[in-house]
Amino acid sequence: MAARKGKRRTRKPGRGGLGQRIAVGMATVVLVLCAASVTFSLFVRRSGEGSAGALTVSIKNGSGVPGVAADAESALRRMGVSVVEVGNAESFDYPRSVLIVRRRGAEAELLAERIGCENVTTQIRKDAVSDAELILGADYRRLRLGGGE
Repeated sequence: MAARKGKRRTRKPGRGGLGQRIAVGMATVVLVLCAASVTFSLFVRRSGEGSAGALTVSIKNGSGVPGVAADAESALRRMGVSVVEVGNAESFDYPRSVLIVRRRGAEAELLAERIGCENVTTQIRKDAVSDAELILGADYRRLRLGGGE
């Protein structure tokens, strides 16, 4: 059989580019929706019954400065976090603030990121009152809790 000699098909400029632009655009939309979903899940979750519930946090004052925990409570509530307990830590000598993850680790770590708490530790407890415990240390002013702090 003789080989067929014919013109080779060439792509016209811009034809494949449109398909690529559409694919990149759709991928961008999917990534944005995924990021929004992760951010939203920081504060809202589905329980076994399908009802929504905010991330719950206990706040403890470990700095010794009066009123710090109450100020943090107001700031976290404005962010949509459910504060279930406010009080003093076992001591007032915490040099750095710490967020202790009790349940819902990924969401609690996102909260730590959002408020700028670099010291995060995990101590999972089934009997915990809240999903996370925020102990405010001497560096509490560095946390992003609103009011320019």
